Amino acid sequence: MKSFEQLSEDLATRRAELKQRQREQGARFKAKGAERSAAGKARATAASQQSADDSSAALDRIKQMAVQKRSAERERKAKQAERDDISREIEASRDQKQDDIEQRRDEREDDIKAKDKKRMSKERKREELQKTLDTVG
Repeated sequence: MKSFEQLSEDLATRRAELKQRQREQGARFKAKGAERSAAGKARATAASQQSADDSSAALDRIKQMAVQKRSAERERKAKQAERDDISREIEASRDQKQDDIEQRRDEREDDIKAKDKKRMSKERKREELQKTLDTVG
């Protein structure tokens, strides 16, 4: 059997070991908590960084799309202006042709009138000559 002294020493040793284990458990608990907290903060930081990167990339894509849209709009307007220029040139060409046709028609009419006038003048002279010949003869 154990003596009272040994029993007291065993109890004191056990108490000391229990306190030591409790301190170690507390330290482990604090370390795990701090570890979890740090890991959570790291995840949150990584998530916010990823979110910032994603939003930055999305913003860049939006800006790039806007630039492309403006470029496409400028190109479309340039093509439309070119088409309008071609249409105006075609219309001017048609107008010029129409003017040429009208001018030729007017010239032909003037030629016909001049020929008719000349013919009528000759006919009048013939008639006058005929009248003079009829009156003389």
